[in-house]
Amino acid sequence: MREQNRMGFYSFGFIFVFASFSIGNWIERYQSGALLMAFVSSFICYLFLLQEQKSDRLLFVFGLLARLVLFFSLPSLSDDVYRFIWDGLLLKNGIHPFSALPESYLAQEIPGLDKELFKKLNSPNYFTIYPPFNQAIFWLSVNLSTSWLASVNIMRSILSAADIGSFLLLRKTLEHYKKDRHLAFWYFLNPLVVVELTGNLHFEGLVVFFLLIGALAFEKQRNWLSVSGFGLAIGTKLLPLIYLPSLFFYGLEMKRWWIALASAILGAITILPMLNETLITGMASSLELYFRKFEFNASLYFIAREIGFLIYGYNNIAKIGPLLSVLSLLSILGVSAVASVKKWNLFKSFLFILTIYLFFATIIHPWYIIPLIAFGILSRYRFPILWSFLIFLTYLGYTTHGFELPLWIVFLEYLSVSTFAVAELVKFKHL
Repeated sequence: MREQNRMGFYSFGFIFVFASFSIGNWIERYQSGALLMAFVSSFICYLFLLQEQKSDRLLFVFGLLARLVLFFSLPSLSDDVYRFIWDGLLLKNGIHPFSALPESYLAQEIPGLDKELFKKLNSPNYFTIYPPFNQAIFWLSVNLSTSWLASVNIMRSILSAADIGSFLLLRKTLEHYKKDRHLAFWYFLNPLVVVELTGNLHFEGLVVFFLLIGALAFEKQRNWLSVSGFGLAIGTKLLPLIYLPSLFFYGLEMKRWWIALASAILGAITILPMLNETLITGMASSLELYFRKFEFNASLYFIAREIGFLIYGYNNIAKIGPLLSVLSLLSILGVSAVASVKKWNLFKSFLFILTIYLFFATIIHPWYIIPLIAFGILSRYRFPILWSFLIFLTYLGYTTHGFELPLWIVFLEYLSVSTFAVAELVKFKHL
């Protein structure tokens, strides 16, 4: 019987790694049936491996292998990487990436910036949205390589290292809270984390790594290390700014409120190497488009959009998007204050702050929820695990002709996640 259990464990581990390999190397995102089968298989194996609670060393090896097998090809589910390479090539040739739209460079015969790469850009008519810290990684990846795949794998190496770092930090943080360190595998082995970070090269992995550094250092009163972590998280993506009100309120009683301010300053400092009028205008243009034009897999926004259709007769996202942003900000400030009064730990506060932001946002891509998985592990909430499975269903909207996400998928996703989240709130008596 013991031998059978061991064979079953290794079999699930093999399928887990093979499913990751298939998603990253064989399956295109418009091949919905095969993609869904591979991800569901991966998720089932993920749940089995964690329930068995075998050797942590073996689980770590499975997680590492699931990432390594993604190094054989370019991302198949996301084309953001081509903008990374484009921006890196601009910097390599001494050109500010925010200075002009991509099309303007085609006639200049700049090495690497050709029509083949241009055709793969998913937003050629918009300025880049990636801050200088990310741009430095893009520049490094193209300078140390001679091909797209080599550039991609340099970035993958950085993100995989951040993943391993996040895993180790999760174990240290769980130990600090006197919880089972094994819970860190709920993040490290999560199929969405593996596919979206190492596979599709999304920088939420670096954000999670820096946030964990900042929060754990804050708990241990290592103030300047905390500032470094939070500041670099902001420098990687502006979104971590939403956590600063909670950090400020949390630090008031201990006279450490200045950490929030110093983190914001450090985040701003990371912009200085590229700061000029070009960056400001380009970034402002990109952010305006983000809030006023783009929409994907939203919850409250989709409801407001339908109401807008009834009132105005058209999609009034230009007004609805900014309004939801204001409501989101007010809600975040309210939750931050409540968290301080009720003495929540930072991760529980961050969990609900990001959840609120996501429910008010007009765009929710699958990789956006990855920080929730880490926060949930550290605050005993499991609804992010369910969300990490359901949000992958949004890939079913891709076809060979474009993208059209069936609303029933969105309805199923948010109804299930909301119900589970409320049930956990009731269970933990926080309503």
